[in-house]
Amino acid sequence: MNLLVIFILTFLGVIGGQGFLFARRFIYPFIVTIYVTFLLQNFWAITVYFMVLPLILGYGTPDLTDKGSALGRFFYKLFKSEVWVNILTRGTVGLLISLSLLSIPIITKNWTPFLVGSSIIILVWSIISWRGFGVFKIVLLKKEYLIPKVDIITYAVTSCAVIGIIIKFASNL
Repeated sequence: MNLLVIFILTFLGVIGGQGFLFARRFIYPFIVTIYVTFLLQNFWAITVYFMVLPLILGYGTPDLTDKGSALGRFFYKLFKSEVWVNILTRGTVGLLISLSLLSIPIITKNWTPFLVGSSIIILVWSIISWRGFGVFKIVLLKKEYLIPKVDIITYAVTSCAVIGIIIKFASNL
């Protein structure tokens, strides 16, 4: 079951980059929230849905073709270095995603899995998520999509860390 949830979450994150932003911004956090609420059986677990906020915030950085997100523009004004702007913009999103999971260790009173999983999320977002690793070309319903490999890596690792945190905590109850 956990692998299926990870696959679904990764898929939602990836297709969100193909113009289906609703999947990445709203459905992804919704599935995580339902899953954690079901496993922990605690009303406060619904606060995990706050994951929507960093995903709505966006994490684009300014360049010649795009004005970037508000967060990206903020860091661009502070640091003109493309590398630092990407690391700080994406790292902030990873941090905020991790903070959305904060109710889990509060409910379960076990912080170690949260800290490990959060570190993984922050690292993948700040170090990997902005890199260009090429694309996969797929055709669905006679339409061609170029799927960035980095989206697959970022959302697969994020999903594994999130589910790992949830499973670890659920097993401690």
